[in-house]
Amino acid sequence: MNNKNHDVIGLTQNIKNNLADFPALLHCWRFLVGVVYALNQYTKIANSCPFTTLSDDEYVQETDNVLTSISKNTSPAENWLRGFFYNAALMRLDAAYERFFKAYLDGKCNLNLECTACDKNKIDEPYLYAEIRKEFSSLFSEKKFEDSNFGKVRHEVNSLKHYIGGANLTEREQPEILRQALDELIAFLKDPTVRKDLTMFSGSYPITGRK
Repeated sequence: MNNKNHDVIGLTQNIKNNLADFPALLHCWRFLVGVVYALNQYTKIANSCPFTTLSDDEYVQETDNVLTSISKNTSPAENWLRGFFYNAALMRLDAAYERFFKAYLDGKCNLNLECTACDKNKIDEPYLYAEIRKEFSSLFSEKKFEDSNFGKVRHEVNSLKHYIGGANLTEREQPEILRQALDELIAFLKDPTVRKDLTMFSGSYPITGRK
């Protein structure tokens, strides 16, 4: 996330301002802080150590070397750190989308829908995206969740979570998706309608999240 891709100072100042305006959403802003930091660290490392596919033996050796570095309290290899920061940014951005969408939709729709067959909560990412898009189709142009930036980020996260052998190599490290998704979420949070409703949220919830 160098100056050619993002205005880091602008992003951090935007989050600072939002933190001051909506302190009850502290933990949502903390996720965004994590996204900016991790993506910034990823880009700095990627500039000197771009992604390359390692053989299985090389992955084993690298993992062993990382463990040695940890035990010696030294910095792991850049190749491992690059992937670490990318995954950190990815997962935090996914969580930030869901948290901010739920914060905005709180009181506007039922966020506690349960499946009568399994008694589990039916609220999922496609539902959240569809509800948000009803009001903000100009910001979220893709009709299908799967084609949206949020959907692409969630797809990568699920790849990390569910593939026992690691994420599919065709889905490894797509920083342009992260940057586009981050820009889109920031644009959503700048919308006057969103800011008005987040003010009401800010006045009704404790910062710590305790009931």
